[in-house]
Amino acid sequence: MKIYNQRAGTNISPASNGFFDLHGYKTDTFLFICKNYSPVELCYKDSVTKWSYDITVYMRHIEVEMNMLVITPDKTYDEIQNEIDSLGVKNTDTYKNVNAYQSPITALWEMYSKTERQKREIAILMNDDQRRATLKELLKLCVKTNLIDLSFYDFDAFIDFCGYTDEYLQQTSFYDLLSSIKQHYRYFRR
Repeated sequence: MKIYNQRAGTNISPASNGFFDLHGYKTDTFLFICKNYSPVELCYKDSVTKWSYDITVYMRHIEVEMNMLVITPDKTYDEIQNEIDSLGVKNTDTYKNVNAYQSPITALWEMYSKTERQKREIAILMNDDQRRATLKELLKLCVKTNLIDLSFYDFDAFIDFCGYTDEYLQQTSFYDLLSSIKQHYRYFRR
C-alpha cells in the first residue's frame, strides 16, 4: 500500500501493522493506493479544524470477472501429421455402396436429393474447418520454433493466402510442407 500526497508529491508507506501517521496541511489531498483495490482519496478542506484525526480507511476490492478460458497444450508434429492423414471429405450417402446399374433410382436419389446434397456440403465445411484447425496448430509450432514470425490474429489470412488442399498436405513430406510455409511467409509479409 502507498499513500500519495498530491500537493507535495511524496509517497508514504504505512508500517507493517497497517497503521500510519500523516502530517499535512488542510489543503493536502492524500491518495491511498493498493494493488487490486480501488484508490481512496482523502481531503480535509471542508472539515472542522482539529489538530489531529483518527480515521479508518476502507478500500473496496476490485473484482474482475473473466469469461471461461480453456488452455490446450500444443500438439506435436506427429499428432499434426496424424490429423493431416485423416483429412478428407467423408462419404455421407445413406446408401454408400449403391450400384447404379442395379438400383438407378437410388443412385439418382443419392446424387440429386436436397437432403443428401446438404449432408455433402456439411461434410465439406467440416473438413475445411478441420484442415484450418490443423494448419493453425502447425503454424503455432512454426511460430514457437521461430520458423516464421506471425501473430495469432494473422493465421486465418495466412492460411487463406497459402491455399493448401487436402491432397497437397497428404502427399507432401513434412519437411517440404515446412519449407513451403516459410516460402509463403516471405511473400505474405511483402
